[in-house]
Amino acid sequence: MVNCRISASNCLKTHEKLSMPFEERNIGSLIADLAISDPDAPCVEQDGICHSRAEVINSAAVLVDFFKGHRVTAGASVAIVAVDRLRALEAMIALWSLDAAVLLLDPRQPIGEIQTVKEKVGLDSVFTDSKSFARRGGFDLIPARDSTMKCAMGLHFSSGSQHCDALILSSSGTTGFPRFRRVTHQAFLEGLWASGQLLNNQIPLSAVSVGSLAFGAVLSHWIKLLINGKFLLSLPLIFGVQELHQALTRSDIQSVGLPPVLITDLLEFHKENTAAQDGPAYPHITRMASLGGPISPDKLVQAYRMLTPGVKNMYSMSGVGAVSILSGDEVLEKPNSVGKPFSEVTIRIEDETSGLCPIGQIGRIVAKPNWKDGAAPIDTGDYGWIDEDGYLFIQGRSEQTACRNSINVNLLDLEFDVKRIMGVRDCIAFAVQADGSPDDMIFLAVETKIDLDRAKKQMKSSLASYRRPDRIMICSHLPRNSSNKIALRTVKNMAIEEETQFVDF
Repeated sequence: MVNCRISASNCLKTHEKLSMPFEERNIGSLIADLAISDPDAPCVEQDGICHSRAEVINSAAVLVDFFKGHRVTAGASVAIVAVDRLRALEAMIALWSLDAAVLLLDPRQPIGEIQTVKEKVGLDSVFTDSKSFARRGGFDLIPARDSTMKCAMGLHFSSGSQHCDALILSSSGTTGFPRFRRVTHQAFLEGLWASGQLLNNQIPLSAVSVGSLAFGAVLSHWIKLLINGKFLLSLPLIFGVQELHQALTRSDIQSVGLPPVLITDLLEFHKENTAAQDGPAYPHITRMASLGGPISPDKLVQAYRMLTPGVKNMYSMSGVGAVSILSGDEVLEKPNSVGKPFSEVTIRIEDETSGLCPIGQIGRIVAKPNWKDGAAPIDTGDYGWIDEDGYLFIQGRSEQTACRNSINVNLLDLEFDVKRIMGVRDCIAFAVQADGSPDDMIFLAVETKIDLDRAKKQMKSSLASYRRPDRIMICSHLPRNSSNKIALRTVKNMAIEEETQFVDF
């Protein structure tokens, strides 16, 4: 039977509750204290400009009066929709000094969707740094940064504010966890420290950061770097692979978190632009972790050899946090796995009756974070198995299985096979039940610059006949969400409402 983490006696190890070194504080006060202790220390570099700790805190202090003028008071719920990630950070610190809770939204979200979120969450106001967004959505415009203003870092954080809501975090909702949930300063810091202990990176390394702050993993990384006084190089929301490569070659950068699609971009960049090299391109990057999903096995091995042996495949989810990580020699030995579950997390592989599956048998993955007081088991929505060595493997999600002609088709396997085709950057497969038929129709959206006829020809030569899609769409750029994954809901709408974008395979 499988109930991980597996030990020699097949019993779950028990651990004491994790403790953290931070005293009970408002997150903003921790960042401000570091600015006071060393005001000129580099904090965030963005658009070629390095901003010191004092500059960041001073800019935040300027915004306090701005927010007060817009009637933001203690207990308010405020959304920030910012193209400039540093400006979003400064606004967040200012709002924390007013004891307001902050929800960060992706500027790529449609205005109608933001308005829906405002009503659902009960937001008091929405602020943006985009004049266009402010005009079209009726949102309040955050003033531009004025680096000449001096405020003597006049930020004040009230006593006891660690118990106030700091953030309104969003998730996909796929684990049954609330779509939006409020987290206090204290609870967020406890979770951050617990995650650091699980991943053995309590003190982070200087880093390149990509992606939207609306994605919880990116936001957590920023906060963790800032409260530990570590340098952060922020790339814009839209950037090229050459810009990412140049950032990773810097000697003052030691870590990065990247979605799988950007790791694919780096691999293709080095295949096309770099002569044969003796070793990895970024040997000084000791941590290159996957964000938003695991890297496919073949790309993971390539990244280990071509980019850095510090590449890591991580499995995590809302409500649980980090579950497992695959790193080091394990990448070459078991590239299909996401690593051994941490002993602080109980993993059960369950059958349809909620009974434990034998080792090697596929079942539902149920996770329980033992480091959280009173945490209940969470059905992850994923299917997988654990091998005899205790390694966890992901088979896919329940909705990633289609049925045609009484044959089950694993859509995750289909995606992996298509991604292996030269020139394919990314893809997503999904199923829709055909009208008047018990069979599913399989749709495949492919992000590539290959033309349709050539792409179909390559797929027909490499995909088993039972696994081929019914309809296909080829696009140079597919819509993406805040975690930089292909936006499944948007692509599904294309299939349902605008069928002309998909053609018969």
